Amino acid sequence: MWTCSSCGRIFQKTNQPHSCKGIPLENHFINKEKANIIFKSLVKQIENKIGKCKIISLPCCVHLFGTYDFLAVLPKKETLEIRFGLNRKLASPRMKQIVPVGKKIFKHCLNLNDVKEIDEELFGWLTQAYGLKN
Repeated sequence: MWTCSSCGRIFQKTNQPHSCKGIPLENHFINKEKANIIFKSLVKQIENKIGKCKIISLPCCVHLFGTYDFLAVLPKKETLEIRFGLNRKLASPRMKQIVPVGKKIFKHCLNLNDVKEIDEELFGWLTQAYGLKN
């Protein structure tokens, strides 16, 4: 594992190409109050049920790091899109998209439209993603 001395992000490969540019977290939530409520609830529950995480706000999205980068969050006006990797493809109607990102890893994308959708099923998946070495 390698940590960039400029931005503090953690990568699997030494000197992995990336952008160090960050933006204030609140910029992602301008005129997206519903997404902000869902995000804050999600982060609080992750820290209570799974473990501590570091939030890194990039121009493209927000990343959550445990030991590894385990969750990307893309705030939309009425929803919070989340993306996480697993070493298998989930068969769930909740998934809006599943994309292979390597021989053994699949990126899963789904929308959270309400804090009620932050449930035990989701936490099962996020717990696995939190512990997965990408």
